Amino acid sequence: MICGFEDNVEYLAVAAASKIFATVSTYPYQVIRARLQNQRTKIKYAGVLDTIRKIYWAEGLVGFYKGLAPNVIRVLPGTCITFLVYENLSWAFKEYGTYDV
Repeated sequence: MICGFEDNVEYLAVAAASKIFATVSTYPYQVIRARLQNQRTKIKYAGVLDTIRKIYWAEGLVGFYKGLAPNVIRVLPGTCITFLVYENLSWAFKEYGTYDV
């Protein structure tokens, strides 16, 4: 095993926490963008501020976070794996790499 089990659990916890924080803080932007892009036949929103206003009045703050849980479940495993592989490879290169040229 490259890194210790405890190190890997720490890496996974930090990766999950950082991804969840990033997703929660940027998700309202994603909802607004998606609603503006999905107007095909009927124009429902006149722009960004109109979209924000209509979502807030129709659905409240919860409307900006619709679909958050499935999105987190979809992206979290990939983020955790990427972070874990990066940290383990970084450790291995430092541990076993040589600087002899």
